[in-house]
Amino acid sequence: MMNFCPQCGIILYGHPQVCPLCQCVTEEMEEPAYEEAKALFGENAPYPDVYARQKLLRFWLKLILFVFVVAEVIMVLINYYTSVSYPWSLITGFSLLYTYMFLLYWINHDSGFAAKVGLQMLITMVFLFEIDNWTGFRGWSLQWAIPGIILLGDGLVFFLMMLNRSRWQSYMLLLLLMEICSLAIIALYFTGKIAGVVLPMICTLVTGFYFFGTILFGGGTAGRELSRRFHI
Repeated sequence: MMNFCPQCGIILYGHPQVCPLCQCVTEEMEEPAYEEAKALFGENAPYPDVYARQKLLRFWLKLILFVFVVAEVIMVLINYYTSVSYPWSLITGFSLLYTYMFLLYWINHDSGFAAKVGLQMLITMVFLFEIDNWTGFRGWSLQWAIPGIILLGDGLVFFLMMLNRSRWQSYMLLLLLMEICSLAIIALYFTGKIAGVVLPMICTLVTGFYFFGTILFGGGTAGRELSRRFHI
């Protein structure tokens, strides 16, 4: 049998309880309508079998979660029997949890790429800083790891801009965020919190020139995007 969306007017194979387009509750087709649709469309659905894809996706997420849990239990046992004095298995546990939440967020949220990339970068920066803090705070997160994430973000933003040139202006706020993070690290250097500032300086220059270039070549479009974002 097939289900039918009364709001969109589409036929859905796989018996989904809600329509994937409008989230309206579906209805099961009556026998005459089912036979008519089957005669018209045959065994090929006029709309993709989203339900089967969702089932497969849920299966893989459960499998990944199972593997992560087993891996973390093994890490805890190894940590306990080899080096009880230092709980490094907590770091692996948080890393696996972060990776799984990262997958869930990208799969289940419909926000744009700029918002997803920006949020994941911020979470990753905080995560790396906390690992550095837990291990005695040697400053490697601020001197190398976080600036490396920012440079990676610059490259990713450039790739996404070239991939979808009609939406390049949506990444301007992300560039501004990365520039602020780079300047904040440099400010920590001048207050004596970290010893090195080479890579943060490179990040500041690369991101700054990148942001300046988008404004320069974007013209009125870039100005309107900034006005829209900051309500000025």
